[in-house]
Amino acid sequence: MSPQAAPGELSVLVVKPDGYRSPRVREYLDVLLAASPLSVELRYEVCLEDEDVLDTWPKFAGPKYPITAELLRLYLTSGPCEVIVVRGPDVVRRCAELRGKVRARFGTSAFANCVHTPTEPHEIGPNVEKYLVSLPTGQPFVRHRDEGGTEGISGRLSAVPRSVLLAEARAFFRTAQNDGWRAAWRPRPAGGAFGACLLPGDPHSVDHGMSLIADALPELTPREVISAYVEAEVEGWSCLLAGTGTQARDLARLLAGQGLYTEVRTLTSV
Repeated sequence: MSPQAAPGELSVLVVKPDGYRSPRVREYLDVLLAASPLSVELRYEVCLEDEDVLDTWPKFAGPKYPITAELLRLYLTSGPCEVIVVRGPDVVRRCAELRGKVRARFGTSAFANCVHTPTEPHEIGPNVEKYLVSLPTGQPFVRHRDEGGTEGISGRLSAVPRSVLLAEARAFFRTAQNDGWRAAWRPRPAGGAFGACLLPGDPHSVDHGMSLIADALPELTPREVISAYVEAEVEGWSCLLAGTGTQARDLARLLAGQGLYTEVRTLTSV
């Protein structure tokens, strides 16, 4: 079947490895699908390879987002996924609603969020072609070109050799996968009663948000930057610096002025 058979009516849900490993996630998604007007065109298990990940998210094939690309690649290839190609009215919006409900209940962060569905107009057709035609039949797939519209890696991190950045991302991911998220966090900073804390919801690309932190705190290693950023996503906050009230406020204001979400906490009461 060709994705051109019914333009605008097809889309895809990809249950990522963490979602596929969880019977609760899969059962919940089945309940949501049964209650929706969407019909399942095709459903199958697949182990994604590196090229499949980049075909699905082509902006990560370029140089702007190396840390995100590596973490995403490791995550998506860490185990089997399930592909569900669906058809129905207002399919993109309905799939996005299903995705949101699953992530709200089971997702732990932007780095482990159980399910993908394309929402940008230029993503939908290529994703459907990839998962409805190319992967099931082995037909060649031509990757969509996407340079990414948000600023990527910059400043101090952009000067770190790519091989080093990727190695640090791999080391971080493997620790988290083998021993759990908290084993991957850097030690809580010491040195004062007040903490400048990063909160989740960064509006930048992940690589640019990490770059802002690296520039503001030049003593942090790339792995410590990755850890601090992801900790905020997973735990709801991450202490970047412990010091005096003035030191904490100055760092929080600096990063907030660059668009990151921050707050100052009294660490002795945490």
